Amino acid sequence: MTSLFKAYSASSQKAPKILFYLLMILVFSLLIHLFCMISTDLLVEEAYYWNYAQHLDFSYLDHPPMVALLIKLSTTVFGMNDFSVRLGSLLCWFLTMLFSYKLTSSIERNAGMYAVMFLSVLPFFFWQTLVITPDLPLLACWSAALYCLYRALISNEANYWYQAGIWLGLGMLSKYTIVLLGLATLFYITTTPSARFWFKRKEPYLCAVIAAVIFSPVIYWNATHEWISFLFQSKRRFASTTSIDLHYLLALVVLFITPLGVFGLWELLKKNTLANVQDAYNAIRFMRIFILIPLAFFALYSLNHEVNLNWIGPLFLALVPWLAMLMTNYPKKRNLWLGSAFLLLACYGGVTLFTVFNTSKVAQEKLFIKMVAWERLIKQFHQVAEQIEVETHKTPIFIPLDNFPIGSELSFYQAKFLSQGTIKKTYPIFGAHIFGLESLMYRFWSNGIELSGRPLILISKELWRFEMPDINKLTKEQSKLKKIWSYGQGQRVKNIPFYYKVVVMKH
Repeated sequence: MTSLFKAYSASSQKAPKILFYLLMILVFSLLIHLFCMISTDLLVEEAYYWNYAQHLDFSYLDHPPMVALLIKLSTTVFGMNDFSVRLGSLLCWFLTMLFSYKLTSSIERNAGMYAVMFLSVLPFFFWQTLVITPDLPLLACWSAALYCLYRALISNEANYWYQAGIWLGLGMLSKYTIVLLGLATLFYITTTPSARFWFKRKEPYLCAVIAAVIFSPVIYWNATHEWISFLFQSKRRFASTTSIDLHYLLALVVLFITPLGVFGLWELLKKNTLANVQDAYNAIRFMRIFILIPLAFFALYSLNHEVNLNWIGPLFLALVPWLAMLMTNYPKKRNLWLGSAFLLLACYGGVTLFTVFNTSKVAQEKLFIKMVAWERLIKQFHQVAEQIEVETHKTPIFIPLDNFPIGSELSFYQAKFLSQGTIKKTYPIFGAHIFGLESLMYRFWSNGIELSGRPLILISKELWRFEMPDINKLTKEQSKLKKIWSYGQGQRVKNIPFYYKVVVMKH
């Protein structure tokens, strides 16, 4: 980040106070990130992706492999702990800032650090970068590809097509939604007379070839696994629902970029140019198209499909340069955004402290019920397994009855305890698909585990799962149903019970 500060300082000698404020905003945002990442247990999704990293492959049922590679790299270098699992998210956040800075500076030279500020405080970018998910490498690749496409399409620098192909390919190894950048690129070239000559040049086609080659391991994995990932995603994402989620999508836009950001978006769509922006027409047209094409896709999709919370966030990377330009050219808007940035950081800090130090049972039930103190809970379940092994002289197997959350946390925290030397062994985990339930990648990771004759510890937070017909049909009960209370990640506030019982497979 030092190069960003030096570059901005050279062009901001008349405004050292503004630069100081921007540095304060970035530092405060980073400190909140570090505090939150160190003080909270892994979310179930993060633990699941850590399991990806323990079973490295060219792809997985529900995501491409990039997040697994990041986690494998960070945990190999920095050890087995919660923070090292999340460390890749900081790397992706910084890369996103770097390319947003470069894109914004390409449009308007003195606006780059404002782009960094927006990525530090806008709600979507702030909250998303606290955890490690496939969305983090997607953000970095989206930002990099957007910059390269701008240099290729607006500055007519042909070599940037090749770099765009690399970042698009890496983005597809992160999450498939980056293909919307390709759709926006095609729309831009088709509808912009000065850009149509690219249809006759080799570079855009080689860009697509490069992206496809980088993405080919995912294609190979699907081809050798009966196309299950593509079929799983298409079936799950394009299954029609009776509800219309357009209002939910619009609410997400306001939530992700704040009402002030929505006003800035409206100005981008309404205004034609800024007098002091070089290549203003094409630059503004570029930003409009690379926002509106993905947004239009999700708007149409929302008419009869459910929209996930995190899908639309990356498209606002094309809005960030415009907001930064407004701050550069309009002092009133700059002051308003600076004040808003500090207010947002105060809110983020307050929420983080309240989450970590919460002592209210009502708040735990209403707001933080999913914030389980997993490390403590898994230690208790491991003690249950140890006791069963002592009693039966056989190694028990955990079978969580959900699709991935409990099994993922069991895998991660057992491995963490083993690396710390607080336990002597870990107990295997088998997927609930044995009882006709969905277990995602545990369907594959469970291969080779022998169930016959071994005690099976069934775990669920829902009682009804223990009454599934296949459980009664295939197993014989060895213990009555018992429960262990979980606690929130605050100050020992009781949360929800997790139930378990011991069974064996019938012969």
